[in-house]
Parts: sequence; structure tokens; C-alpha cells
Amino acid sequence: MMNILKKIKINNYTYFFIIICALCGYIKNISIILFICLIHELGHIFFIKLFKYEIISIEILPFGGFTEINKKINSSINKDLMIAFGGVISEVIFLLILYLFKNHFNLITYELFKNYNYILIIFNLIPIIPLDGNKIMHLLLEKLFSYHLSYQLNLILSFLFLIIFLIINYLYKIDNYFIITFLFYKIIMAYKNFKYFENRFLLERYLYDFSYEKIDNHTKSIKDLKKNTLHFFKEGNHYIKEKEMIKGIFNK
Repeated sequence: MMNILKKIKINNYTYFFIIICALCGYIKNISIILFICLIHELGHIFFIKLFKYEIISIEILPFGGFTEINKKINSSINKDLMIAFGGVISEVIFLLILYLFKNHFNLITYELFKNYNYILIIFNLIPIIPLDGNKIMHLLLEKLFSYHLSYQLNLILSFLFLIIFLIINYLYKIDNYFIITFLFYKIIMAYKNFKYFENRFLLERYLYDFSYEKIDNHTKSIKDLKKNTLHFFKEGNHYIKEKEMIKGIFNK
């Protein structure tokens, strides 16, 4: 537990947000939000530790947290889905506990905890990079499509949902410009890092032996490679292992 606590870091924007809230008399509100963010991250951490992945860092932001993990891109999609859902699961459990002990809180504090919890659950399930909803959507896309195509579809869908989020904020006069700017920046970075992650995806498959759920004997292109699937390329009457095809890419 102490090792995990040492990896928690507070983002500079969070310090700035705390100061602004304190000056405006909302120190109780921001304290509750940050507490719920910590509960959310603990849900992710539970499944990360369960699957024996290494935690690199845990960053607390004003509207959530981000846990960086040292794991392979080609790790199990189902395990990654459990990690992605972990934050929401922990918040739902916290809501149930809160309801059971609501008589021990004053009404205003209880309502703040409940309402902020609902807001953060809904917000985190929006499928925009880098929110949990996007991680879930991306993983479901990877179950259906190749890594190459699922990454591209995820970028497009993430941008479309950001536009919808922007329109909703404009119509309801919600001043979420900091959050929108942050989400837009994350989408741009994901777009710029596309080639890096694709090369890393391929290099992992060349260097390591993974446990695959399916076998595909009719693969035509490197861009068709899917997570959790072992691929073979047919040339004439012979089948070529995917590692041989990947080797040819990195030996150019």
C-alpha cells in the first residue's frame, strides 16, 4: 500500500483548482470531488494488482485521475475491460455504502457526495480519449476489428463525441472549457502517437509469445492483425507465420 501511495502525484492544475475553489468558498466541494476521484482510481488499482500489472504512476486531476500501467498492448482484452470498468464499479459500490450510512451525514454533505458521484460516473463513461468510456469503446472495437482499424475508428468516434459534448455544453451554458481543451489535446496526442503505438504493437508480437484466443489462416495484410488472434499469411500452398512477416518490416 505504501508503494502505491508513493506513486500518487497531484497535477499542477489540481493545485490551482483547489486554490480557486478555496478562495470562492468551495473547499468542501473540491475536497469531496477529489475524494471520489481517489475512490475511482482505487477501483482501477484493484484490478491492476489482481492481474499483476505494474503501476507506474497515479495522477490526480481536478475532474478525475489517470493511472499509468506498465503492460503490453497485446495484453488480454477482457482483463483490460475489467480494469477500465474498475473505476465505475468502485464508485457504484461507494454509492451503495453511502446510501446505507446516509443517516450519519448531514443532508447537504450526503447530497454533495451523491450528486458528484453520479456526475463523475457519467462523465467518465463518455467515449472520449482518455476517459474510461473511450477505453471501453476502444477495447470493444479491438474485439471486432484489427488493431490498425480499431485505433483509427476510435480516433474518429472520440472526436465526434467531443463535438457532441461541446454542443451540449454550449446549449446548456456549461463552462467546461478547461475540460474540453484537455480532451481535445489528448485526442491530438493520440493521433500523433498512432504510428508509435502501431509499431509497438507489432514489435511486441515479434518479440514475445502471447496466449491467443483465435487463429486466422487467411490474413492478407499486416494491417489486419488483431489482438488476441494468431495470424498466418498464405502464399501459394504455404503458410507464413506472422512473426516472419513482421520481421520483414523491421529489417527494412
